[in-house]
Amino acid sequence: MPPRSLPPQWAHLCRALLRECSYLPDPLARAYHHDFIMQRFRHLCEDPRDKRHNIYRQNQLRKKAVQGLSLLHRANEGYSRPLEKVLRQAYGRKGKKRQELIDKLVHPGFPTDHMSVEEVLTRPEIFSDGWEPPRVMVNLLKAQQNAGVAAQLTLSGLKQHAPVIPETNSWGWPLSENRRRNIRKRWYYNRMSDLLPPLPDSELQILEGLISGSIPWTPPKKRKAIGVVSEVKTALSTDFLTEGPQKGETHRKHVDGRPHVITRRFMEKQWKRISCLVPRMTYDPNTQKHTFTWDTIWNVPKLAYTAKEGTDEVFEGVDKGGKLIKK
Repeated sequence: MPPRSLPPQWAHLCRALLRECSYLPDPLARAYHHDFIMQRFRHLCEDPRDKRHNIYRQNQLRKKAVQGLSLLHRANEGYSRPLEKVLRQAYGRKGKKRQELIDKLVHPGFPTDHMSVEEVLTRPEIFSDGWEPPRVMVNLLKAQQNAGVAAQLTLSGLKQHAPVIPETNSWGWPLSENRRRNIRKRWYYNRMSDLLPPLPDSELQILEGLISGSIPWTPPKKRKAIGVVSEVKTALSTDFLTEGPQKGETHRKHVDGRPHVITRRFMEKQWKRISCLVPRMTYDPNTQKHTFTWDTIWNVPKLAYTAKEGTDEVFEGVDKGGKLIKK
């Protein structure tokens, strides 16, 4: 239900958005977008700027709400791109949730151990000379560079695992301190915009359970609108007599995609694409290094056979170039 203090001109939009959220075919997406919409509308009620009759702000908020309603409606109709966008937002592959997961990964919080506190206090200031990017961020960049699907989505250069600072400027003079700081700052935030952080264990288990089928799933049922009566033409109209037969329905509205029947097979493909964008993180306390592994869309079957009789060579798979991998 929408908040009670919501203005009447916003109540119908809030109800429509919440109704479309209940039709989403993913359980995690339903919960995430429901909470996100309620949070935005509560903020609308509590924001003092809306009480000043700011027409421009009202129009901007209404435009975003209508765009979000269109996105959810097309996702529930079975359009692939809107549904994938909704799932990416829910699983933290883009949007506000992705930034929150990155902040928890790169900045886990201030340590409580005495030795760790002293180490943090002795570090150089951020983006200053001697500053280095977080180790977990560099490890994730290297792992994401070798990931198949995840590497294709990052448009900027992931090969730069550290900011490149030239020794001199265009006049041949040494770079100033502010210039070096700005280069590190620009590199840092550009790489942060490309990172795909890992999911919490609870949400990752839900995603893997939906893919494997261990978590039961049924397509959502939509409620029928009340009072909608389909018009049935039983006689010739005046338009037909004056203008002749009209052009029938075309496929013009399906140029940017077509709706699909939301089945389990269709959703498994969507969940598998999301799974390829979620890294699995493990931490080795001995080396103090984070290791990231990525899922693949196609599972290559493993082979195990001997090459020749009388030899002990055993092969267990095939690499990308088609060569056999020795066990």
